[in-house]
Amino acid sequence: MGQKDRPNYWKNAALLTGSDVVLRLAGLGLRIGLANALGGEGMGLYQLILAVYMVFVSLATAGINVASARLAAQSLARGRGMAATLRGLCGTALLFGCCAMLLQVLLAEPAARYLLHDTRAILALQILAPSLPFMAAAGAVRGCFLAARRVHPNVIAQLIEQIIRMAIAIAALRVLAQWGAGYGCAAVVLGSTVSEGISCALMFAFAAKT
Repeated sequence: MGQKDRPNYWKNAALLTGSDVVLRLAGLGLRIGLANALGGEGMGLYQLILAVYMVFVSLATAGINVASARLAAQSLARGRGMAATLRGLCGTALLFGCCAMLLQVLLAEPAARYLLHDTRAILALQILAPSLPFMAAAGAVRGCFLAARRVHPNVIAQLIEQIIRMAIAIAALRVLAQWGAGYGCAAVVLGSTVSEGISCALMFAFAAKT
């Protein structure tokens, strides 16, 4: 690493570390708020829903961040730029994300009924499903930015995503939590789905400017 790269390296490392700390603290605060709003039963159901959801997240994002960072780095090293690579990566990511979304929608009822033994999870799983294509596509773009040593777009998008997730979850909980744990969990995951969509849009907006 040359002398001129060191300031950028330390700056990027500081940004990533600082944003990670902020996001973790915000996530902790959100979980405490959810525990108070949903109660023990609601939080238990929410954790079960997340466990199923993470299986589909793995299917949708399966190594896309690492693959996009590596392929983008290779393109940059060859002097080709990242435009063509980014288009291919986003197309592949959207394909995986859409397949995972359809699977989750189709399997939401069987998973809730026979795996979780709680049909109240069906609505939350269905609401979470549209977040998968957004998550996959955003992951592809994030990998390309990391390859280019640009962490600002990732940090900004993640911070805005967390703020929106918390705001929507808190607002929706006030309306839906009174109808039971199932609707309370649906309110929380609605924030996740909307925030993933906005985060993905932000990542594409940043990419369009480069």
